[in-house]
Amino acid sequence: MPHTSQNGLLSETAVPPGEAIERILALARGQLGMDVAFVSAIENGLELLKAVEGDAASFGLEGGVAIPLEESYCNRMIKGRLPNAVADAQHDEQVQDLAVTMSAGIGAYIGVPVHLWDGRLYGTLCCLSHAAEPSLDDRDVRFMHVLASVIADQIEQEARRAERKRVIASRVEDALDQGVNMVFQPVYDLERGGVFAYEALARFPVEPYRPPSDWFADAAEVGLGSKLELAALESALGRLPGVPEGIRLAVNVSPATAISPDFFHLLAPQAHRLIIEVTEHERVEDYAALNRALSGLRALGAWIAIDDVGAGFASLSHILSLAPDIVKLDLSLTRDIAADPMRDALASSLVDFAAGIDATIGAEGIETQSELDRLRVLKVRYGQGFHLGPPAPLSGAREDDPWAGEDDA
Repeated sequence: MPHTSQNGLLSETAVPPGEAIERILALARGQLGMDVAFVSAIENGLELLKAVEGDAASFGLEGGVAIPLEESYCNRMIKGRLPNAVADAQHDEQVQDLAVTMSAGIGAYIGVPVHLWDGRLYGTLCCLSHAAEPSLDDRDVRFMHVLASVIADQIEQEARRAERKRVIASRVEDALDQGVNMVFQPVYDLERGGVFAYEALARFPVEPYRPPSDWFADAAEVGLGSKLELAALESALGRLPGVPEGIRLAVNVSPATAISPDFFHLLAPQAHRLIIEVTEHERVEDYAALNRALSGLRALGAWIAIDDVGAGFASLSHILSLAPDIVKLDLSLTRDIAADPMRDALASSLVDFAAGIDATIGAEGIETQSELDRLRVLKVRYGQGFHLGPPAPLSGAREDDPWAGEDDA
């Protein structure tokens, strides 16, 4: 009987197969009329079953178990001591000495090696049945070879994906070790003038330079999204003493991180000074959980904003589900709004919509005076962008009104 490996066995090439391989195994088993099909990886004198499809239990097989090569049909097949197909194992002298023939009740076997593109042996593709299969022939072996080449391609694709994730995870961990830098962009009250808040924006001093959004997307892909977000939040909150009283600090968080207990505990002590901007570049799976997580911080005085409205998944239903205090127009709506009637009309509609749900409209990405003038005409309350003030360290932040003295448009 096969036994479970105790030493891990998983090399960089011996990656777990995916759903595509499971479908290929089902095709092999069904086409040949066998009871079970499996893919194995050969390593350290063992045959590790990576994926099994069919009646595996009746053979004592399951994914993850390992068989000593000296007890394996596949070992003999690979070494040329056994043909690829054994039609009647119970009466074949080539396998009668193998204990598994009797213990697993093997009646027929067909197997082929799985070679990677560079010629390295990965393992085998095999099928077993309890009954003898006298019809097994060279055509069936050729069919298995074709499937083995497809499986090899799938394994290599998954190995490349695994390596990519390993590199990304290492890069993110390096960024975490070096610390997340923060810059702060002023958010102005377009109605009353003056700075209303500063938005904390992450910067990563790691070569090569990549946009912050790419860092967070990569971190999420490899399961480090919340860790990186929390590190950025901790860095931003560490600068809060430098923000003048009466001015809030806006911080960004994904829905996935917002529902974590660590997020609440980190923000709770200073919640009354914060605007929590829920970024919506990923779909929210559970609004009830997200609202529960945000409600505690709201009760402590935090304001909730929805970022990037007009982009990603920031739909009207998303706004209704979260009932934010502030709705922020994405820069794709702000850009050239003075010259684009469609952007103008959509922004105007969103201003009215926000008023109807007791929320306030903000706009980001203000690059020109004409954009600023038009947003003020539309009664957009808060604004930010390079025209008003670029992101900068707090020591360089401004509290004055950069367009003070201008007549309202």
